[in-house]
Amino acid sequence: MSCPLQRPKPCRLRPSPAFAVVVLAIAAACAVRAGPLEAASPAAHATEVDGRGATAETGLRERLEARARTVPGTDTQYLVGASLQADAIAARRRQDGDEQDTLIVSATPFGAAPSAQRLSVRSSQLDWISRTPLEGGPSVWTRLQANLFGPDGTTRPQLTQAWVRWGDTLLLGKTYSTFMDDAVLPATLDYNGPSGVTFVRQWLARVSLPVGGPVRVDASVEEAQADGSAAPGERVRVSGRASRPDLAARLRVEGERTHAQLAVLSRRLDVEAQTGPEGAPTASAGRRVAGHGVSLSASVPTFGEDTLSGQWVRGDGVGRYFNDGVSATGAVLGTDLRVVPITLAGTTLYYRRVWADGLASTFGASRLRVEGDASLRAPAALRSLTYASANLVRRVAPTVFAGAELQWGEAVAVDGARASTVRAQLSLRWLLF
Repeated sequence: MSCPLQRPKPCRLRPSPAFAVVVLAIAAACAVRAGPLEAASPAAHATEVDGRGATAETGLRERLEARARTVPGTDTQYLVGASLQADAIAARRRQDGDEQDTLIVSATPFGAAPSAQRLSVRSSQLDWISRTPLEGGPSVWTRLQANLFGPDGTTRPQLTQAWVRWGDTLLLGKTYSTFMDDAVLPATLDYNGPSGVTFVRQWLARVSLPVGGPVRVDASVEEAQADGSAAPGERVRVSGRASRPDLAARLRVEGERTHAQLAVLSRRLDVEAQTGPEGAPTASAGRRVAGHGVSLSASVPTFGEDTLSGQWVRGDGVGRYFNDGVSATGAVLGTDLRVVPITLAGTTLYYRRVWADGLASTFGASRLRVEGDASLRAPAALRSLTYASANLVRRVAPTVFAGAELQWGEAVAVDGARASTVRAQLSLRWLLF
């Protein structure tokens, strides 16, 4: 989701049944026109329960090759598809805020909370991909994707991808950040997924250059956003604005079923911090803060079709690039009254087990924590988040998947207080192309 979160102010998403009906109607029309679809391979089926990440993008391109339509009078091939997902969710403790359809560990209540049960179709999405071959040059690709998870507290069309790409060299538009590794996003039934993995889709311009063999270098100029303003629980009120776009680069080595990636990120923000009562601060400071991060990630085959994947990320002032967050501000006011970016470290490790043709599991854990001097932050501020999940997914028809998932999350505050929750989710996903 890539929302800067903390315990007092979790991201809020409110359901809209009317919009869900519209999306279902559009998807149904796509299904009527598309007809039956061939079964996916055993290795691919576990990733088709999740519409995010590199494996989902690869699957969509394969569908284009197999079932492309052509724009009359042109050489442009295109594919319009959709996926409908229905989720039944039971949580031991209701989360703080209105968001109950996905596990946000930073929203785990530290006090008493009732249980919660939900039915949701908000993980459904619409997809478009096209390819136009150019005479004497590379093909031009376009991509559109939208789902039901609006970021502003309402359920409405949320554009998650919109880009144009010239061959494999230049991409312009909204897509996965170069700093993240979309190939290590685990195929969780939970929409948000692990807290400590990097996950953000934003506007960017990216250049890709092959170095030799399986090695590629990507560099991008990306949309910059401040991490937000502090809410209750933080000792300092922080506001900021980006002084330049974010810069990201990565070196990637990729084989048939394995890959490794090293990514770096550079940010620059103009930040102002205040302490004391609002309107009558006891201290204030302004500073241009430089943020930077590094990420190491990889996936390797193990036994048969099984895969082990993981990511380690560390950085200063890079909180908005994580899937969840322990601070809305990304900075604290140091003892010398200088604004200091918060250092975060995230670790994620997941395993995908293919039990048989059409039957697979994905399980693992993730942790996000603040490093450095905890005394600079309020006792109630979050110190670490831990997320774990395990699922079993069955392909019950060539394009229909049913699964069950158990999720657990724990939030730890600076003062040592702990809050945990357990959720169970049943999901049914139907691919329409």
